[in-house]
Amino acid sequence: MTNSKTDTMRWVLWLNTVAETIIAFGMFFAPAAFFPGAEGLSSSIARAFSFAIFAVAFISFTAVWKSTPMDTVKNVVTILLFYHIFQLIAQFVNGVMYPPMLIPPVAIHSVFTVLFGAYFFRLRSSVI
Repeated sequence: MTNSKTDTMRWVLWLNTVAETIIAFGMFFAPAAFFPGAEGLSSSIARAFSFAIFAVAFISFTAVWKSTPMDTVKNVVTILLFYHIFQLIAQFVNGVMYPPMLIPPVAIHSVFTVLFGAYFFRLRSSVI
């Protein structure tokens, strides 16, 4: 049984699925656009990383199906919340160690951290 209060937040999972898929394809086909100065090995690393990002999109996508149990949705939201938190931390660490900090990844992970945080707390507060 699902709760309409939490169902209204599934758009966050759809948004994450679409955004991660676009980023994955972009990193694969145009790595220099995502990593300024990416040539040679950096380009190969960006392409390899694109498959990991596509996996994140797939994880998000599996939670939007209507028949997905609410416990699974809760687990996926928790996983994606921590994923975006740690990616955000990684952006700051990398920005300090190897300036300059790239603003687009910081903005993307900040937005998704807030969205998944809101979704996480809404799921925790709902009675199912």
